[in-house]
Amino acid sequence: MPSTTWQNLRRGFAAYLGYSELVGKDGSAWTTTTNIGSGTAVISTELRDYGMDDYMGAGSGDDSIQNYWVQILGSNNANVVRRVRLYDASTGQITVTGTDLSAESGSMDFEVHRHSPSLINNLINEARLMARDVLYAPIQRTVPTSQGITRYEIPSNIFEKPTAIYLDNGLQSDYANNILTDGAFETWTNSTTLTNWSGTNLDVTQEQETTTPKNYAVFRDTYSARCTSQGSSTGTLLQTISSPSTYSGQRIGISIWVYSLTASIISTQITINGTINLGAATEGGLHRGTGWERLTHYEDATVTLSSLTLGLSVVSSATDNTEFYVDEAIVTVGPIQEAEIGGQVLRNWTYVPLFEDTSRRSYIDFPYLLPDNHVLRISGKAELSSVSAETDTMEITSPQTQLLYSFAAVELYERMLQSSPDMDEQYMRRRLTQLRNQKAELIESHGTPVSPRALKIPDGGL
Repeated sequence: MPSTTWQNLRRGFAAYLGYSELVGKDGSAWTTTTNIGSGTAVISTELRDYGMDDYMGAGSGDDSIQNYWVQILGSNNANVVRRVRLYDASTGQITVTGTDLSAESGSMDFEVHRHSPSLINNLINEARLMARDVLYAPIQRTVPTSQGITRYEIPSNIFEKPTAIYLDNGLQSDYANNILTDGAFETWTNSTTLTNWSGTNLDVTQEQETTTPKNYAVFRDTYSARCTSQGSSTGTLLQTISSPSTYSGQRIGISIWVYSLTASIISTQITINGTINLGAATEGGLHRGTGWERLTHYEDATVTLSSLTLGLSVVSSATDNTEFYVDEAIVTVGPIQEAEIGGQVLRNWTYVPLFEDTSRRSYIDFPYLLPDNHVLRISGKAELSSVSAETDTMEITSPQTQLLYSFAAVELYERMLQSSPDMDEQYMRRRLTQLRNQKAELIESHGTPVSPRALKIPDGGL
């Protein structure tokens, strides 16, 4: 997934506003040439070398950055924001307002901004919401179906009406190209021992299908594997493939159904020649804790295979006795994507947006019963993530970042116009008009394409 860190968004926004040469050396950051002490001085001769000097006589450059803002990217002054009180261009010394800074033991980076970095952060986070109809993350989430239920809650990170809904029951594990033995978890030596799978630091027992009432912990057929984590240990449920050299130089893809109500602890695992590769959220290989989910993950085995092991991994930080269920595993070798059959498009449903207390809890109403223990795959739009720490990321990159900046810039100048003196009002209005026109052009050229919603057919849904 494309992404941009908050640090790069901040610097990019400064470039959009036209002052990247001020922010830092070559648009990145300045570096102190004298260590910051327990005072209010920030010194870098880089400022002089890049033109912020007394180039027209003594003191001529001292006002060039006065009243601007400094953000220190230090160790003891991590992301400290201060206003520039004085600048001595002859020495490259900035004197900041406020209390004394903490002393640093080495050179530190810092940025100079025309606007407060805290304000810029607020503007960028506000802009992602104002622009969410044209800047969003297309996502797909799953919701298990149950007998007798016709109303299903939409996952909260889908912020408006879904673009499409599919009914999915997955490809069966007896699929001809599945290289696993007993991908259905049906073969047990006894109720606590899987014949073809090995659990390490994980308690594994047999879970059996029932009908009255329905046992939803079995996805398909008679059994699933009930797994219980052991605290402080990385747990695994794996199968070792015999004669792995047969699969050398090919793509290996795994698809496995897992039921869990705990997020971010269970992932797929593909171990190639002893090297462990874990599935990540970006590729569908990390469980989100929403019931039955199909985890997917692939790795390219570009070298000769001497060993190949596949299955699931549970993080060592998982709470002791965390339980989950596993069923229907498929591993293919050669195809570029994991084995999957397309779900059935559902067309007859009603979107019901609701708020309960302060939480958004929207629903889908179906005027018919859905098959039991299937999965609804709901496609929709998610808001871009907010950012605050330097390494926080937002799910866009250039050129979509330019559209984000245009929303933030319009908001900035609208705020500035409210408090600008009369002598600046004409410039502010002219600049605001330019920014609004640019925003309209960027929406047209770089807005995220909206997937067309499936037509609603009143007389049927399946």
